[in-house]
Amino acid sequence: MKNKLILIACIISLFAACTSSDDYDAPNSFSDVSWYTSAFRSATLGVSVNDFASFSDLSQGELSHSWTIEEGSFFLEGPITRSDSVYDEFIIEPRSLETEDKTVHVLFTEGGLKKVRLYNVFKDSVAFKGGDDFIFPAKRESGQWVIDTTFIVDVYDTIVPQILIRQNGVVIPHESVSDIITVEAGSTLELVDVTTIGRPNTRSWNIAGVTNTDSLAVIQFNKLGEFKGNLNLSRQGEEIPGDYENYKIPATFNVIPSSLPFEVSAELIELENQTIEVPFNGEFAPFGDQEPFFTVNVNGSPFTISSLARSATDATKLEIKLVDQIYRSDVITVTYDGNGTLESTDTRSPVAFTDLPVAMFQHEAIKFDFETGAGNFVPRDGENLATTTIEISTEQAASGTNSIKMDAAASGNWSAWINYTDTFTLQAGVPVMYEYKIYKVSGTAINFLAPWINRGGNTTVQQFWHNTIQSAPFDEWTTIRTQLATPSNTANDYNMYFRHSGSGTIYLDDVRIIEADERP
Repeated sequence: MKNKLILIACIISLFAACTSSDDYDAPNSFSDVSWYTSAFRSATLGVSVNDFASFSDLSQGELSHSWTIEEGSFFLEGPITRSDSVYDEFIIEPRSLETEDKTVHVLFTEGGLKKVRLYNVFKDSVAFKGGDDFIFPAKRESGQWVIDTTFIVDVYDTIVPQILIRQNGVVIPHESVSDIITVEAGSTLELVDVTTIGRPNTRSWNIAGVTNTDSLAVIQFNKLGEFKGNLNLSRQGEEIPGDYENYKIPATFNVIPSSLPFEVSAELIELENQTIEVPFNGEFAPFGDQEPFFTVNVNGSPFTISSLARSATDATKLEIKLVDQIYRSDVITVTYDGNGTLESTDTRSPVAFTDLPVAMFQHEAIKFDFETGAGNFVPRDGENLATTTIEISTEQAASGTNSIKMDAAASGNWSAWINYTDTFTLQAGVPVMYEYKIYKVSGTAINFLAPWINRGGNTTVQQFWHNTIQSAPFDEWTTIRTQLATPSNTANDYNMYFRHSGSGTIYLDDVRIIEADERP
C-alpha cells in the first residue's frame, strides 16, 4: 500500500503537468473531471482491514469539491513510510467524515463494503470518460453541473479460523486443550472449515502426518499415538489483499488400536506398471519375506511372485510384482493364506482371503459412456439424410443409463457423428483399436461400420472398417473390437468420428480407444 501511495503521488504530478486531450476532449478549457484511485485499472478496490486506500480528484475548474467517508473510516495525512503498519498516529485531527482536500488517504478499520463519496460542482457540463468506453456525465442541478459518485471499497477482515470436527456424523468438542478425541486406527474424522471472517480461499489441514486441502476434509488415522493438528488458511489473488492464519487445534487426537478386523477394503487393481495393488483398512508395519503366503493365479495357473512390498506412498496398500508379464485380457486372482507375520501398525493381523479378482489396467486412450457431455456428440455436417437422427438416448444402455442412438430410416448416405471437443492423446508407434458395445434393433440392415480416428477435428487419420455388425445378434448388447492400427505421430488432438451407410437403429455404449495389450 505504501508503494501505491508513492506511485499515486507521481501520477498526480503527471496529470497536473499534462493535458488529457488524447483521452477525452473536454467541453471547454475551463472545466474537466477526472479521478484516480489506488485500485488503478482494477474494477474492484480491495484493502485489508486497518489498511488504507488513496483517492485523487484530478478535476479542473470545479466550483466546489468534497470527499465524504463513513463511520469507522478515517482520513490520514503523511508522510507514511514503508515501515509503518499502524496508522492511528496519521489520522487527521480533529476527526471528520468530510474534507475538501484533492487527494485523500482513507483508513478502514471495519470489514465489509465501505463507501467513499466524491461530490463536485461545475459551472459547465463535464463528463468522466473511463476505460471500455465508460462515460459518466454530470447532472444539472439548480443551474449547475454536479458529479456525484461513490466508490465502493471491499474491506477484508483479518482471517479468524473456525472449524467443526465430526465423528460418526456427530460434532465433537475440540476448543479446549483438555479435549481428547479418541479414534480407532483405520477410522476417519470429518474436519470442516467453516471460516467466514476474512474470506480465506486456500486451506491446508495437517494432522498425524496427513495433509488435506478440502474445506470438508475426511482424515483417516492409521498410526497409533497422540497427535496435534493445525489448519493453515490464506487469502490469495491478484486483486485482493493477502492474509494468512495458522490455527492450532487445541484438542489432542488419541489413536488407539482398531476393534475391526484388518482386511481388504476395496477392489484389487493392476497398475500401469503391472503391479497388483491390494488395499487394506489400515497401515502395514514394516515386513519382509512374506511372498510364500500369497498365491497369484493367472488364467488358472500360479505365477511366480517377484516381490511383495508395502507401498512407498500409502502404507495401507500391498504391492505384488510377478516375474512374468501380465496382460489386460488375463484373469488374475490373489489369495493370502493368513499364515504370514504381516501386521498392521496397531498390531492387528490381516484376515486371510481366497481368489480375490484383480481389475486389470485398461490402457485406454479415452472412453465414452455417454453419461456426461451429451452435447459433444454431434451429427457430422453434410453426411446425414434428413430422415436420420443421432442423439443421446435412455432407451438402451450397456452400462449406466445412456447410450448414443443412430436411427437411419433409409440408406443411401452416411449416418455419422463426430466429437470435436473430447480430444485424446496417442503415442507414435503404439498400436490401438476401437472397442465398443452395440445393440442392433431387429430389422436393421447395416453391412459395415466405419469408426475413424481424426486429428484436429475433420482431418481423417485412420479408419477401423469392419463388417462384424452383419453377424451381431439382434436386440442384445454385443462387444466389438476392431483391428489394430498404429499412429505415426504423437499428438494430443485426436478425436472420434463414427459412421455407417445402412438403415435401421443401433445404440452404441462404452466406446473406447485402447492400446493393444492381449496375451499372445
